[in-house]
Amino acid sequence: MDVLPAELADQIAASADDAGDGDDAGDVAETAVAAEGPWVLVASASGLGKRVPVTQFRLQKRAGMGLRAMKFRTDSDELVGLRVLGAGEELLLVSEKGVIVRTGADAIPQQSRAATGVRLQRLDKGDRLADVVLVPPEAETDDDGDQASGDVADQPQASGESSEPSAEG
Repeated sequence: MDVLPAELADQIAASADDAGDGDDAGDVAETAVAAEGPWVLVASASGLGKRVPVTQFRLQKRAGMGLRAMKFRTDSDELVGLRVLGAGEELLLVSEKGVIVRTGADAIPQQSRAATGVRLQRLDKGDRLADVVLVPPEAETDDDGDQASGDVADQPQASGESSEPSAEG
């Protein structure tokens, strides 16, 4: 299963090739790509998280040992969310006790893979972050203000119902 789309993997490979050509030009290109995104959102059960540029993760082949994406503060902490996101996306942080926080991806600071991260959600004692969910983008609207999909008039009706008045009486 591929985590990154093929065009994104090609973009990362191209930026890695460019970085190897020249020292100064590679650093400028890497910071420009990191500022534009995409990023990997990393979140832990203790409510900490960060955005890491995708370019900091190398693609691995068979028998790869993996990469460390986050440093945990305690041994009991664990990774609960790892999502690839772009600029302007929103996400929901869901705790085990049902507290949901909606935040923008741009509000989460960009850090390196070795960093611990920042507090994404303040949790009560005994509560833990359960999941991180990306909010799907809103459906585009027509000129009339109706949504492009999901109009009530366009939906098929049940076989026993009819929109015409009945002649029974």
